[in-house]
Amino acid sequence: MSISAPPTPEIDETYAAVDLGSNSFHLLVARRTHGELRVLDRIKEMVRLGGGLDAEGRLDDATRTRAMDCLARFGQRLRGIPDANMRAVGTQTFRRMRGANSFLMVTETALGCPVDIIAGREEARLIYLGVSQGIAGPPDRRLVIDIGGGSTEIVRGTGSTPTLLESMQFGCVSVTRRFFPNGQLTPQAWQQAVIAVRAELQELQTRYREAGWDRAIGSSGTLRAVESMCRAAGWTEKHITTEALGKLSAELQSQKQISRISIPGLSERRRPVIAGGVVILQACFEALDIEQIEVSRFALREGVLHDLLGRLEHKDPRHSTVEAFMSRFGVDTAQSERVGRVALNAFDQLAEDAWLTHIHRELLKWAADLHETGLDISHSHYQRHSGYLVEESDMAGFTRQEQQFLAALVRFHRRAVPPDFAHDLPARLHDPLRFVLFCLRLAWILCRTREDETLPDFSLEIKDHAVNAGFSRKWLAAHPLTCADLEQEMSLLKPIGMVFSISES
Repeated sequence: MSISAPPTPEIDETYAAVDLGSNSFHLLVARRTHGELRVLDRIKEMVRLGGGLDAEGRLDDATRTRAMDCLARFGQRLRGIPDANMRAVGTQTFRRMRGANSFLMVTETALGCPVDIIAGREEARLIYLGVSQGIAGPPDRRLVIDIGGGSTEIVRGTGSTPTLLESMQFGCVSVTRRFFPNGQLTPQAWQQAVIAVRAELQELQTRYREAGWDRAIGSSGTLRAVESMCRAAGWTEKHITTEALGKLSAELQSQKQISRISIPGLSERRRPVIAGGVVILQACFEALDIEQIEVSRFALREGVLHDLLGRLEHKDPRHSTVEAFMSRFGVDTAQSERVGRVALNAFDQLAEDAWLTHIHRELLKWAADLHETGLDISHSHYQRHSGYLVEESDMAGFTRQEQQFLAALVRFHRRAVPPDFAHDLPARLHDPLRFVLFCLRLAWILCRTREDETLPDFSLEIKDHAVNAGFSRKWLAAHPLTCADLEQEMSLLKPIGMVFSISES
């Protein structure tokens, strides 16, 4: 039996962020020295994942192979970095993909770490956080636009704090495919595309204009390509102006065929999707009355990296999100704390044998905080409403899987649990959800009287999916109603593959 050497301090301070976008995959590796991050590696590959999806959300074989090859290369670079120091996120194409969980499984295997699918507004928050890392000076008002392959994120904020977040369901890949399907660049098709994107921007343009900003900043490959072409042509010396963008738009249309586009500053890899990207940028300039936009080299991957560091250093936006949620829905904090204490006691007894981790513990605590959010809507079925609110709300800091995990805990913390309780989640999360849900359900039963004085000491033993709870004979005899609930729990847990028993001590 070989024993691995302990990680060196240099490796311990090495962090990695992976951005699996609809057009490009990015890997960023950095080391923290003297409190600052120094970039060690930036790797980018044009996978065009979004271009491989058909109308039904199915991924073609060629794109799948291209993605797996790229992920294997990324996985080799990530080898040796501690699991806690890595984070990978999937964006719009993962959100649209049919059978995403099965693709996610092979993705995670190739990459060597879990992949979080993030919602559109969470993507926008992370992009804004990333762009903010590259801005010096006072905390001014900022408008940030990121044109990706499958979506466009538009954020208005002050300093490093976003105040308006939107994710629009169009990107350079999707707009190019929709409006220039044969590769023909006609003025008519171009104008139709701009009008269609502007129609999508109608709902937000008034709010953003009224909020105002001191500087507009663009991130992503599309913006960098546009700036490069405008500068190469001599249309601007710095930033992208309205005039320069207009000249670029006219130049692209004059080339008539995407495959024949030849403009200094445009790379061969970016050419197939540049038309859609420029259309989106033109529509944003018109809808938001932008005069010029500067370009940042920072984007989602930097935001993911800094968000990861925040989580590791207990500066986690998810805590603030849960606190705001509790306040908004008038949660009984005494009861949520009571349920949380008991649930975490159960968790700590099961964690080692059930292979549960710190994030599962965090999600259990947040579920205890939020399990009664639906009480104001309906008392008899409040768990359903609580689950709906958690799953469908915008919850800053939470990934899609985390939010679905949390919603399942809240929705099924009492009464019957369907056999498919975990069907929305990747297979790797099914067992953790099963055991964490057990902890919350047990806590809810024991805290049902809403009194600290009636809470018992208990012990838990686990073998496979069988859990035994031990209580004192005296407490069991004094609490027949709770005993009845515990006995009923034995049958309620069977559909999810758990055997629950009670013993006296």
